[in-house]
Amino acid sequence: METVGAHLKKEREAKNISLREISRLTKISELYLDYIEKDDFEKLPQGPYIKGYISSYSRLIGGDVDKALTLYDSLYSKRNQNRFPGREN
Repeated sequence: METVGAHLKKEREAKNISLREISRLTKISELYLDYIEKDDFEKLPQGPYIKGYISSYSRLIGGDVDKALTLYDSLYSKRNQNRFPGREN
C-alpha cells in the first residue's frame, strides 16, 4: 500500500515542484515537508498540525486532499495497532 509521504512526493515530482517552493508558498518548514515525504511524523508537531500540513501540501500541488488524509489516517491507525497490540482503533 502506498504511504501518504510516497503519494505526495510522487505527485510533487510529477509536477516538477521543489520542496523549497512548497515551503515558500505554504510557509511550512522545508524540513517538515521532508519528514512528511519520509512518513517520519514523530518529528513533527503533534495534534492537528500534521493533518493541516498534509492538506496544505496536497492542495498546493493540486492533489486529492481527501486521499492524502485517508492515507495518513490508515498509516496512523496501523502504527497505533502496532504500539498497542489487540487494541481496536
